[in-house]
Amino acid sequence: MTARVRGDGGPSPADAGGVRLLVDDDSPGVPGRDPAREVLTSLLLLHRVAADAGPAVVRVFSPEPTVAFSRRESLHPRFSEAAAAARAAGYLPIVRPAGGRAVVLDADWLVIDVIHPEKKRGADAEIFRARGEQFVGLARRWGVDARLGPVPGEYCPGDWSVNAGGRVKLVGTAQRVVRGARLFTASLPLRVTPDARRLLDRVNGILDLPWDPATAGSLADETAVTEAVVRADVTAFFAGADARRVRLHDLIPDAAEALAALSGDRIATSS
Repeated sequence: MTARVRGDGGPSPADAGGVRLLVDDDSPGVPGRDPAREVLTSLLLLHRVAADAGPAVVRVFSPEPTVAFSRRESLHPRFSEAAAAARAAGYLPIVRPAGGRAVVLDADWLVIDVIHPEKKRGADAEIFRARGEQFVGLARRWGVDARLGPVPGEYCPGDWSVNAGGRVKLVGTAQRVVRGARLFTASLPLRVTPDARRLLDRVNGILDLPWDPATAGSLADETAVTEAVVRADVTAFFAGADARRVRLHDLIPDAAEALAALSGDRIATSS
């Protein structure tokens, strides 16, 4: 199996007994499939785990159409134009909790969040490396020539991206740390539609972010593994067989109100 994260790096199959696996929440008063809610739930969970120091929480989901921008990009003088381009294409522009650069997400992507308590801050680079190696191991299981490291010209560039054959980016990762907890998030494209590629190209151009469109890879381009297998493998690896399935309302009874409060400065306007 792939490398276990050391120190405070979070849950692995070897220590998954206390992990909570978040499942879709249809509780009364909690909104359904809403792109803002999906992104901001990560931030809400990060602060809740930090407050209660409870077991780690894992989420595995395919998002509604969203362009996830970083806080730094939201300060770009043409950001409102980029947000307008996203909305025109049917994607909600939102400022995400973790770092990185613009990413176009939709139902063809898989997002994996691991939120765990952290009494003493771990080394960010070590956690990036260890988590990246875990994704390399999973992708190789699916028949991909996966490697750790960026490819020149990739979107949302990062030192710890996972690539396929040194040619295309396959998995992007980001983190956010608050006092008492850490969010590690990864985005994995099952496939990338021509419309999504065009939108990413448009947004990067508006924000003066250099990239090579040929570096945007997907699992469908590299292997015949099914989506069901990928979801099952990722969930089993990061949550473990004994994970306790919970709904957002179970963890945060006032989730609807808290998410509404967060949305105010996170949903990008285009004017």
